[in-house]
Amino acid sequence: MIKLLLLIVALVAAMLLGPMLVNNPGYIKIIVAGYIVEMTVLGLMIALVLLSLAIWILGILIRKLFHVQHVSFNFFRWRRQRKAQDAYALGLQAFAKQQWPLAADLLGKATADSFMHTEKHLLGAYAEFYAGNMPQAEQHAEALTADDNTKRFLQADLLLRQAEPAKACAVLNDYVTADTSDKGLAQLYVYALQQAGQWQTLLQLVPAILKQKWFDKQQWRQLRFTIYPMAIHQLSQSEGFDAEADYWQALPSKERKSTAAAIGKAWALAQNGQSENAEKELVAHLSLDQLPLALPYIRQIPLGTSVLKLRKQAQHWLRDHDSNGYIYGLLAYLAEQEGEKAHASVAWQKAIQYEPSLG
Repeated sequence: MIKLLLLIVALVAAMLLGPMLVNNPGYIKIIVAGYIVEMTVLGLMIALVLLSLAIWILGILIRKLFHVQHVSFNFFRWRRQRKAQDAYALGLQAFAKQQWPLAADLLGKATADSFMHTEKHLLGAYAEFYAGNMPQAEQHAEALTADDNTKRFLQADLLLRQAEPAKACAVLNDYVTADTSDKGLAQLYVYALQQAGQWQTLLQLVPAILKQKWFDKQQWRQLRFTIYPMAIHQLSQSEGFDAEADYWQALPSKERKSTAAAIGKAWALAQNGQSENAEKELVAHLSLDQLPLALPYIRQIPLGTSVLKLRKQAQHWLRDHDSNGYIYGLLAYLAEQEGEKAHASVAWQKAIQYEPSLG
């Protein structure tokens, strides 16, 4: 609106002053160091316009050649940029010190300059979130470019932090595919699917996880135990887990035969009253090196009194590893399943003694 008003004023001035300058061009004489310059007022105005245009083009060339696009030759704009840069530097320090309200205020001021636009809005959004200002955090997210993965990541992550994983999945559903190379965005989608309990979709995504290497080997080794046991257990409870289903058969054989998958199958069998078969599944696949990752899920399986073979296996391990807290943790769980609360308590105390992280 202001630009439109200025344009109208300029047109009116041109209509009023134009004829007067043409009929009365005026005369200007400038003497500098022995040089004499004579011209009309209209000629001087045209010369000033051409000089301004030349300076503007020169400024563009300098920015392009020396890669200083964020530097302004306009004093007022330069002053505004300088203030924004100072605010950004102070905002980063406040962010690192977890001074969230101060960081949010400074990073908000820093966005007055378009230099590092994405980074300023990204950090500003998290600062506002931790400061308890969710609407302002969402405004920072909206200010990012629509086709930027950073914007999608930020929107989904903010939803996850508000315990709304289903909405986070909805944000990412159309953007994380088998060809996605953005590991950060893909990993966030995996975590969102887990929290939302969308297990079948997550299992369908596993081939892409492995193909694109969204997680390194160590990460995936741990992630298996957070996916397969819960996925198989939940699917068996809701719609019935089918080992012949397309989403399961599409997995590599190594994944379908993994210890994590075996724990999920044993959990599902035990829930359906097949405790003996569940124990056989565990005995056939469980190994000592994977026990630390497997134990939290094994302890949720209702085996009842069908624990004899698993107890023998644990005792066999204990002969050569008598200070392994996870073995004592397994024995405590087995004793509890058989109703031997005293033995379970003693074994659990030893488990904590040798492995304090279990406490």
